[in-house]
Amino acid sequence: MAKLKCFSISGVDLWFYPNDHEPAHFHAKRKGEWEVKVYFLNGPREMLELVWTTKKAQMSRTDRNLLQAMVEKHRFEIFKEWEMKVQPS
Repeated sequence: MAKLKCFSISGVDLWFYPNDHEPAHFHAKRKGEWEVKVYFLNGPREMLELVWTTKKAQMSRTDRNLLQAMVEKHRFEIFKEWEMKVQPS
């Protein structure tokens, strides 16, 4: 697992799996609450795919908006990291 380095969000783990599949994406997880795949080349409506969530804790609108804004701001850098760290299977 390779951590995303071009940005961070407090309390959220951001990473790539080294032999992951296309389309280009990374994973984001707030421990014990939710995990999403972030398809950073897509627009905001298609960007997030829920992997899991607890029944008590959904991904908040604040978390979703912050993650989408950071992706928009750092899209180029994320793609460069994807190219360096991921060998699609």
